[in-house]
Order: sequence, then structure tokens, then C-alpha cells
Amino acid sequence: MTAITDAPRLFTLIRHADETGISGTGRVLDGTIFHTGQVVACWRSDLRLDKPGFSSLVIYDSWEAFLAIHVAPHPAEQTEIVFAKVPPFEAQ
Repeated sequence: MTAITDAPRLFTLIRHADETGISGTGRVLDGTIFHTGQVVACWRSDLRLDKPGFSSLVIYDSWEAFLAIHVAPHPAEQTEIVFAKVPPFEAQ
């Protein structure tokens, strides 16, 4: 068997502070980076108890675009990205 090294990478975005009050704090988004570099993000707004809403899926052309929109504009060290530790897929 051969390990597939370009498997999708799963991550979650955690906000330690939210000056806008839109996304809230805590685990606010889950995402996947695909082998093409595209990112699919799912907002977890439907899980907020203090401000329930609707979840949405968004597709970004690149990881850099995702970071520029959802990480860079926020104050330093207030947004954390945690990648899932999953074993590589095995080709059958």
C-alpha cells in the first residue's frame, strides 16, 4: 500500500476574541484544504447558544485567500487554527 500524501487536510478555527461580534468566540469554523489548494469552510453559527443562526459553506480559491479574509484582519494571536491529526489515507 502507498500513502496518499496530498489527502485533504482538516482544520478548525478558534477565535479567542471577536471584536465584530459576528462569528463569536470559541470554535467557529471547520474546514478542509484540498489537493488543489482550494479551501471549503463551514461556519458553526448554528451551534451558538447565545446567538443562534444558520450555518453556511464557503469555497475559497486558496489557503492564502482564506487567511487574508478570516485571519489577517483580526488582532494578532486572537485567532487559532488547529489542524486535525489524522493518519494518511492508504491507496488500496
